[in-house]
Amino acid sequence: MAEERPNGSSKNASHSRTESDRAGRDSLETSPSVTGILDERIRNLQDAVQEIDDALARRKVLNFRFLEQIERERDEAVRQLDTLQPPWRAGFYPQLEFMRLSLHKSITSRAIDHRKEQLKYWEDAVNLANERRKFMDEYKALVGMRRRLTRDED
Repeated sequence: MAEERPNGSSKNASHSRTESDRAGRDSLETSPSVTGILDERIRNLQDAVQEIDDALARRKVLNFRFLEQIERERDEAVRQLDTLQPPWRAGFYPQLEFMRLSLHKSITSRAIDHRKEQLKYWEDAVNLANERRKFMDEYKALVGMRRRLTRDED
């Protein structure tokens, strides 16, 4: 006699349904459409990983360019500051003192910009690396699934 389940079905009915579900899944798993879908998803993941690698390389170049520009601006401010006579030799000239303070502020501002750019680059690189890792994990899982499916077909 079949064991009665809480939902009113019997164990044997459930068992035969499970076998038919499994048989349906097996026919789906080995069908060319499933492996085709897996292959397409794998190609999409490969493309996504390549795009992230390209984005990381472009961001690195941008970081280098930004830092170079900041450094050039800082060096220019330092050169301009060096052309001004020291305050103890020039006497007190409000225009010179204003220029001197402005140049100091510009140099300080460039240092802040430099730190901000380095931090932003780091954040972008970490975010892209995390995204890449997720795609690679999914890619590896799908490649493994495709191998199991093709091995089961043989």
